[in-house]
Amino acid sequence: MKDGVAAYAALTQAADAARADGTDERTKGQVMTDTLVSAVLGGHEATGGPKVELGLVMSDHTAVGDSDDPAHLDGYGPIPAELAREIVAGALTADEEVWVRRLYTSPTTGELLAMDSLSRQFPTGLARFIRLRDQVCRTPWCTAPIRHSDHADAVIDGGPTTGENGQGLCEACNSWVEEARDEPSRNHAKEAPGWRARPTPEGTIETLTPTGHRHHTRPPALVTIHDRPPIRIDYIPAA
Repeated sequence: MKDGVAAYAALTQAADAARADGTDERTKGQVMTDTLVSAVLGGHEATGGPKVELGLVMSDHTAVGDSDDPAHLDGYGPIPAELAREIVAGALTADEEVWVRRLYTSPTTGELLAMDSLSRQFPTGLARFIRLRDQVCRTPWCTAPIRHSDHADAVIDGGPTTGENGQGLCEACNSWVEEARDEPSRNHAKEAPGWRARPTPEGTIETLTPTGHRHHTRPPALVTIHDRPPIRIDYIPAA
């Protein structure tokens, strides 16, 4: 607690000093935030620590300015298109490493398409894909941040390690619990009696609850599909 109070006092002092002459147009909170971010990211660069990865997902039309559809910032949520382009432009002019990954979406729904893997544990790339596709926990009514990538149809029941059978879950919906005092057994909360999840041919995850109700969830559309006029090609005879 004392360290938190000391850090807050230092940030407040920095904000008061920056705004003392009246030339800084930022608010006190903005100055405190900028000071904290500068200190944290500057420490990474000064100590040669690991790079900070920022997952920003947007359509190609949004990236080049042809559309103002919102982008998705991994770990935060939707952000305005203008802010997304500003983030990209800032990274390109700051001598930072910028990696671009192509993600393929359905031409009708805007959902991210699936990826396949033969291994049991979700590889890093497939786990990242599931996290970007689902955005929040796939358990019905739960919108908590994704912490785990798990199989809807369990591997022990023959469930494959694929994008269709994968789902992003929060820590509470996919946490380990202890059931016995002498020999604690670790089980997923979603594997409680009466609960069952499975992928459907329609691309949804069907969750069966102990009450017998069936709930279907599907990932949100990552891009907006716009109706575009058909391309007209005029015939021009050769001279």
